[in-house]
Amino acid sequence: MKNNNKIMICSSVIIVSILALAIFWFTQLVLTSANDTTHDPEITPEYQDSQNGPDLSQIYVSHSSGYYETAIKLEMYPPEGYDIYYTVTMSAARSLTDGRYAPTGESYFFIGGKDPDPSKLDTEEREEYGNSLFNSSEGRMRTYKYSKPLDFVNTSTFSSQVITVKAALFKDNVQQCPVRHFTYILGSITGDKSYEDIYGSMLISITIDDELLYDYERGIFISGKKYDEAMEKGAAIDPWTPRNYNQRGTDWERLAHVDFFEEDGTLVLSQVCGVRVAGGTSRGAQYKSLKLVAGPQYDGNERFNYRFFEGAKDVNGENITSFKKLVLRNPRNDIGGTMIRDQLLHKLGGDVGVDYQEGRNAVVYLNGKYYSIMCLHESLDADFMEDHYFVNKNNVASFLIRSDQYLFRYKQENGTDEQFKCFLSDMNYLIYNDFSGTDGLQKIREVIDVENFCRYMAYQLFIVNLDWPHNNVLVWRYYGPENSSVTGMDGRWRFVLKDLDFGLNDPETDTFSRTLNDGLYGNEPCLGPVLRNLLKNRAFTLIFRQCCYQVTEVLNEDYLIERINQEVDELSLDMEIYSLYNGIGIDGWKAYFDQWRDFARRRKDYFLKYVDQYAPV
Repeated sequence: MKNNNKIMICSSVIIVSILALAIFWFTQLVLTSANDTTHDPEITPEYQDSQNGPDLSQIYVSHSSGYYETAIKLEMYPPEGYDIYYTVTMSAARSLTDGRYAPTGESYFFIGGKDPDPSKLDTEEREEYGNSLFNSSEGRMRTYKYSKPLDFVNTSTFSSQVITVKAALFKDNVQQCPVRHFTYILGSITGDKSYEDIYGSMLISITIDDELLYDYERGIFISGKKYDEAMEKGAAIDPWTPRNYNQRGTDWERLAHVDFFEEDGTLVLSQVCGVRVAGGTSRGAQYKSLKLVAGPQYDGNERFNYRFFEGAKDVNGENITSFKKLVLRNPRNDIGGTMIRDQLLHKLGGDVGVDYQEGRNAVVYLNGKYYSIMCLHESLDADFMEDHYFVNKNNVASFLIRSDQYLFRYKQENGTDEQFKCFLSDMNYLIYNDFSGTDGLQKIREVIDVENFCRYMAYQLFIVNLDWPHNNVLVWRYYGPENSSVTGMDGRWRFVLKDLDFGLNDPETDTFSRTLNDGLYGNEPCLGPVLRNLLKNRAFTLIFRQCCYQVTEVLNEDYLIERINQEVDELSLDMEIYSLYNGIGIDGWKAYFDQWRDFARRRKDYFLKYVDQYAPV
C-alpha cells in the first residue's frame, strides 16, 4: 500500500511538472501587438476579418516595447497581401552632432523620428540589418520594407541604448493604418544589468520628425526664420529676440509620440501628443524644456491618463490621475549644479501647505538619443487650477511676473483684460489702504486667501529665493459663479509656487528687508509692499507669524537633511549617465549638497530673528 502511495505521489509530481513546463514554454512563445495583445510566435498571427477585410488597427511584432537586458531579434508579421514599411531611430551612444546645420547655424542633434514613407523606400537588399545602418543620419532618413528579422544589439559598454521603431501596413504603396510605435531599451552588451541597475527614475522616450525641430520656418528647436526677420528689422540681440523657439501657443505645437517607462522599466503609457518648447529664458539652452499636450486631434486621448505623481492631490485630498498637459523642465539655472533644486523646493513647499507643482525625476531620450535629466511636473495653467480645485478653467484668471528684456512685469496667462485690471487694482488696494483697524482682517479676506498668502510668503522668505518677488510670481482666482463655502470658488486671489531655482542661498540673508522694499517696472504692485502694509494689522501679523513658525517646525534641521540625502540617493544612478555626456564629476556634484545641509543647520535661527524684527506683535 505504501509503495502504491509513493507511485501515486511520484506520478502526480511528474504530471504537475509537465503541466508547469508546458505552461512555461507556452508563455514564452507569445507575440505582442502594438496594444500588447499576445500570440504564439510559431504561428503567423491572424488579423481578424471585418466587413472591409482584415482588422488593421494593430501590427503584430515579436517583442513588446520595454527593457531587454541584451540583444533582441525583432520580427514583424504583416497580414497576407500587405507589407510592413518601417523606420528605425537610434543614435550612437556618445555622438555629438548629426553633421547637419540649420540656416541659422544650429546643429541637428536629434535627427530621426520619421514616419514610413514609400517615396523614401530603401529597396537595396542587405545581408543583415545592423545597428550601424540605423545609427547613421542617412539610415534614419529612410523607410524600409520588412523582409527579415531585425537584430538590435547595444554595442556600448557604458550605457544603454534606446531604439524606436515606427511601422505601418501598406498595400500597393498606400498606407492602410495609423503608424504604430515601439520603443526598446537595451541594456549593456554584457546583458548582465537589470533596468534598476541602469536607471533610477522614470524614462521618457520622445519620437518626433526632425523637420519639426529644425525646419527653417517650422522648427521649434532653432532660431530660424523668426530670428532672421527680427534681424532685418534691427531688433536687439538678447534672450527675448524673436526666434522660432521663443514662440508660444498652439501654432508652435508639433506632433510627437511619447513613451513613459516606470522606475522598474514597465511601459505605463504610450501616446501620440503635441509638444512645444516651454519656459522663459531657458528656451535658449541646448536642452530645452518641453510641454507635452494631450488632445483628441492626435490619437483620441483627451488627457494623459496615468498617476504620474504620488503627491499630486486635489483640494479634497484625492490623487490626481490624469493630466491635460505635462512639462519636462530643464534645470536651466541649476545646470552644472545640483540639477534638482527647483523640484526639491516645490516638494518642501507642499510639506508646509503651500500650493505647488508636483514633479519627479525623469531621464529623457529624444529620437533614440540621450537628451538630459529633467523634472517631469504638472503644468501651471488653468488646467492645473481645474484639476486641483474643480473650478471651470474657462473662468480662471491667472497672471505671472515674467522678465521681458530685463523688465519684470505681470503677464496675463488666462482670463480677460478686465480681470487683469481687477488684479492690479486689488493689489494696489492692499498696498495703499489702512487695514490697521479691528475690521482690517475681514477687509483683507475679501481680496485674498489670507492663509494661502501667509504660507506662501513665509516659505519664500525662509528658503531665500533671490529671484522673487520681483519675478516668478503666479497668482490666480476663479471668477465664475461664486460659492464661498468651497475652497477656490470664493473669488479670492491665491498664489502658487513657481521657478525656485534661486532658493537655498546664504542662510544669514535678511530676505525681509529686500522683499518688503522690492518693486516692479512701471510701478506695478509687488508682493513685498503688499505684505509690508498688511503687517500693520495685528490679527494678520499673528497669522503670518504662525505660518513662519510652522515653516521652521516642519522644515527643521533633521528633516531638511533627511530630504536632501534622499534626493541625492534617488538621483545618483541617473547622474552617472548624465556625467558621461556632460563631463560632470559625481563627487563634485555631491559636494553641492553640503551647502544645502549648512542651510538646514543655520537658517532657522536667522529667519526667526528677522520675523521678530519685521513682524513684531
